[in-house]
Amino acid sequence: MTVAGLQRLVLWACLALAAGSALPALAPEAHAQSSYVDDRYPHLFAPRDQRPRIITVPQGSRPSAPRAARPSESVRPPRDQAAAPPAAATDPAAPAAAPSGPTTFVLVMGDNLAEWLAYGLEEAFEDVPELGVVDKTRLSSGLTRPEFHDWVRAVPETLAGQEKVDFIVMMLGSNDRQSIRIERDSIDPDNERWRGLYAERVDQVMQAMKARGVPVYWVGVPPLRGQRTSAHMQLLNAIYKERAEKNGVNFVDVWNGFIDEHGAYTQFGPDFAGQIRRLRTADGVHFTVAGARKLALFLEQDLRRDLLGRITPALPSGGTDPAGQPQAALPDAPLPVAPRPAAGPVLTLHGTPTLPAGVAAAPAASEPAQLAGAAGARPPAGIAASVLVRGEAPPAVAGRIDDFRWPRTPAPAAPAAAPAGAPPAPQAPRP
Repeated sequence: MTVAGLQRLVLWACLALAAGSALPALAPEAHAQSSYVDDRYPHLFAPRDQRPRIITVPQGSRPSAPRAARPSESVRPPRDQAAAPPAAATDPAAPAAAPSGPTTFVLVMGDNLAEWLAYGLEEAFEDVPELGVVDKTRLSSGLTRPEFHDWVRAVPETLAGQEKVDFIVMMLGSNDRQSIRIERDSIDPDNERWRGLYAERVDQVMQAMKARGVPVYWVGVPPLRGQRTSAHMQLLNAIYKERAEKNGVNFVDVWNGFIDEHGAYTQFGPDFAGQIRRLRTADGVHFTVAGARKLALFLEQDLRRDLLGRITPALPSGGTDPAGQPQAALPDAPLPVAPRPAAGPVLTLHGTPTLPAGVAAAPAASEPAQLAGAAGARPPAGIAASVLVRGEAPPAVAGRIDDFRWPRTPAPAAPAAAPAGAPPAPQAPRP
């Protein structure tokens, strides 16, 4: 190796050593610049050993907590499913008690809403144990799908299976916004032919219920959520009301009880006691407990009126008397009372009052005269007696505002004033 080559080798080695010593001095500046740029995301470009640790739990070892189910409203009324209390032990030698129970029965038929109506009637007549409600409703039924449930055929069969029925209640329509199928034709609800076919089926059902010879009530449908649906329910109510008048059936309109001040469907409203409650469920069709009780209120008024004279009190056995004859105990629950008359007897306030029929006159008093005087006493006189006793108007004072006589009577002239400077009139001496 020549001397020149050796010098170049030593020069490159010195340059390499100088570059290596300069790298640590440049590292802090570069690190400062990188930390400044990544200040918003400190862990995004950080070294792997400086990133936060994420602890993952294997799926097999994760505790399986049951997921809370979302509470859903029931479309059926809360029937009492509790078991009956056990019967108390009785003495075998004691005579068996006569069975007690309802003696008057209300048969309720229809769809889902009719089931809520039956529940509301049970709550409304809870104070009348002589009245029983028989629920013969069918969910999702109507008059447009006889292949699912044919009410024209089911009503006579249901009535034939009931030994005693005093009132019949029908409520349909919430499932009848469907087309009617006849053979291969399908008639839409907007068609006028659909209305004629539906009215024929309503007539058949009403006539089948009227054949039993008891009062029949057809309850209209309430508004449902949606303008088109509610409009169709109004169409059904018009059909029910028209056919009920023709067939001699009592139509009960419940529409106004479940609308707001604008006449539209509302989920809230006053209950039967006047308190604002939630009356309809979230699906916009069915009722809550408060809504079912209000629904029954429209029919309760008519039933209580027709129940007068129909209820036979249930008299459970009250044991035996010393002679061995059974005794009947009076019912604890009150019976329906007659409605109060709109007005009582009219009594005159002047002249000789006449007593109402059935009221005897009081006997004449035989005791001596009191402060008011007897028959021979001096009659009261004066303006007070004329106004307060005989009811006469006091004489009007001429010139006053309450003097209505015409032509007007001139007011009496005031006495002339004494001239100035004249001596005063002499006064009479006091005794």
